[in-house]
Amino acid sequence: MRQNGWSTRLAVGTWTAVAALLAATTIAGASLLGGLEGAALGFVLAFAGGAVLASLADTVFPKAFTDGGPYVALATAAGFLVAFELGVA
Repeated sequence: MRQNGWSTRLAVGTWTAVAALLAATTIAGASLLGGLEGAALGFVLAFAGGAVLASLADTVFPKAFTDGGPYVALATAAGFLVAFELGVA
């Protein structure tokens, strides 16, 4: 953000607002959807996981691949596999 000409105050303020909004939506989601089970819970979790993956693919992966080379793809796949296995266990 700073490289694109944003002031430090604006960049920190933006991220503070994003963090507050994320916290509020997390609390609201837990309150409103805390009783979900089965397929409904699976749908919500899959949607959230897809949103996180889309965000990473759009912002983090291109820079990581440029800086880290082809091993980044292998490390990413390994990370998702470990996360999946931990979630299943």
